[in-house]
Parts: sequence; C-alpha cells; structure tokens
Amino acid sequence: MFSFFCISLYRMAKLSKGDWLEEGFKILSEYNQAKIRILYLCERLKVTRGSFYHHFESIESYIEELMEAWEEQNTLALIRISKREVTGRARMMALNQEVEKADQRIEAAIRSWSFYNDIVRKHLAKVDQIRLTYLETIFLEMGYKKQIAVGKAKLEYALLVGVQQLFPEISEEQIQELWGIYVGD
Repeated sequence: MFSFFCISLYRMAKLSKGDWLEEGFKILSEYNQAKIRILYLCERLKVTRGSFYHHFESIESYIEELMEAWEEQNTLALIRISKREVTGRARMMALNQEVEKADQRIEAAIRSWSFYNDIVRKHLAKVDQIRLTYLETIFLEMGYKKQIAVGKAKLEYALLVGVQQLFPEISEEQIQELWGIYVGD
C-alpha cells in the first residue's frame, strides 16, 4: 500500500494537464467515449482520483478542456497553417493536407459522443461553424459568388464528415486517393 501511494504521488507530480487530455484523445480514438470518466482515466494512467482533481474540478471541466484542446488542434491550428498560403486554392490544398493527417477516429467519436453529451454537442456546433465559415471564405477567395461559396462549403464539409463517419479507420493515403478522384487529378 505504501509503495502504491508513493508511486501515485510520484505520477501525480509527473502528470500534466496535457497528459490527461492526451489520454482522453486515446480513449476517443478507441471509440470508447462513454468511458471518459474519472475512475477509468485514473485506472489507465495508474493514479488516484486526487491526481485528476489536482488538474480538473470535475469530469465536466475535463470534457470542456478536452473539447477546447480538440478545437485548437484539429481546427484552429489547421486554419492557421493554411492561412500561410496566399491564394484560396493554395489554402484549400494546405487545409486538405492537414486534414488528411488528422485521426479520423477521434472526429467520428466526437460526433457520435455529441448525441448524448451536451458539452460535446456545444463544442461540436462551434467547431462545425468555424470550419464551415473558413471553407466559405476560401471559396470566396477562389472567386465564387456568396451563394455558391456557401453551398460548396457545406458540400465539402459534408463530404469530409461522411468519410469520417463511414470510414473512421481510413488512412492518410486513402484520403489522398479519394481527394484525387473527387477533384479529378
């Protein structure tokens, strides 16, 4: 008992908030979003609940931070990378290259999780809007009229979400192949 307590204290000191969030993403990539619970996280990380509460007030605050990290990593960071490009077409290509690298399993799990978790639903709606607005902006930069840009953004995003839901295990290479067929390369 004493050695377990010492190990737990040692791990608690070593674990960062990022470690906890990374473990949450691992659970999501395994499609176990229903298992994102304090006890399960602690079991996986081999620490006590005190370690969890050292970083988070509750499971709800953990889920909030997990969704904020997902928004940053899988949306805002990708947009920043693509904005380095000068033209709308180049931005679209850069964005697609970054999206191809993302873990589609996490995206599919979050969308599924949103059906029964209000926190996740709220964040997913926000992320969907950010992504749609950015796609619309790119299509406007490519010279499309507003109505067409909005429609193209919706269709492009619907295509991505459909691929993520139907083929969450799809590899980066397989996505590239589909993209090539879609754009006619």
